[in-house]
Amino acid sequence: MGLEDIKIEEGRVVISPVDGTIWLSQYQIAHLFDCFIAKISSNTRSILKTGVLDERKVCRTYYYKNGDSVEQYNLEMITALSFRIKSHNAEIFREWIMKKATTKEKNVFVDFQWDVDKIFLN
Repeated sequence: MGLEDIKIEEGRVVISPVDGTIWLSQYQIAHLFDCFIAKISSNTRSILKTGVLDERKVCRTYYYKNGDSVEQYNLEMITALSFRIKSHNAEIFREWIMKKATTKEKNVFVDFQWDVDKIFLN
């Protein structure tokens, strides 16, 4: 778990999935999209309240060795949030999602089967 899992640098998205998926905390998502945690928190609650996403599938609790815990959200929730957040990085992420959805190459976003350690897209 960490910010190295997914980054937006110089206008491109870099994803390094761990075990074929991505899990980030609200803090990490806020950092990724360059916005306040409160914006991520309120939009996460709103998305879950509508029932569009199943909380049991898109959320998990990560427990640290010291007993602390943090809620984490998967790529499906991160994607949904990107369409609700107005920031430059969220826009870059949305454009990346749309590019992946509309290209004829293997759609790595949908099937989560990555054969490479990192994916770089402009």
